[in-house]
Amino acid sequence: MIIVVIEHLEPCINRWLLTEYEFVSEIFKNRVIFTNVTKEHERLLLEPLGVIHKVSVAELLQNEDNVIVLDPSAEEKLNVNDLKMNKYVVIGGIMGDNPPKGRTKLLITSRLKNASSRNIGKKQFTIAGAAYILRQVELGKDINDIKYVFGLKIKKRLSKSIEIEVELPYAFPIDERGNIVLPRNYENVVLDYAPIYESRLLTSKYDMC
Repeated sequence: MIIVVIEHLEPCINRWLLTEYEFVSEIFKNRVIFTNVTKEHERLLLEPLGVIHKVSVAELLQNEDNVIVLDPSAEEKLNVNDLKMNKYVVIGGIMGDNPPKGRTKLLITSRLKNASSRNIGKKQFTIAGAAYILRQVELGKDINDIKYVFGLKIKKRLSKSIEIEVELPYAFPIDERGNIVLPRNYENVVLDYAPIYESRLLTSKYDMC
């Protein structure tokens, strides 16, 4: 069975990112490694979810040749044989950009010289979405048969005259019952966090947590 490696690449762990990480830990129980976790309080936060390393994945797996990086820029699509022939699958711990900046290729794929890269589709998936698709392929499903929606609008009415709406420009898998696959309480977390993120984006004196 594969081991999932999350290379933590955000400056800090906020509730939104933690929700994504928790989802990965839930579906790959006892098979998750977090790398590049340099801050002590973040290591403590992630300890219940998997094995924690301060070093980057490029250092941890530098001598391994049985590694796949899930990279949207990769030429080949992931298939079940890839997972049978390799031990590690790396997912970037990245909150997506719009438009995408190619950070997976720049910060992970290019640094793991012995690894293979595979895509799960040309759209940008969330961390949780990528993990779900990976698990479905591991279970034997053809990646072309996994449905998804692109773009997700989340709304919440605060009062009669005020409604908040957040639109996420990412791809989200759909399960066999036709439901969008999301981490637990994801919509509420996004709605609570988005206004904070937007306000802090306007000034450089704050981090993005």
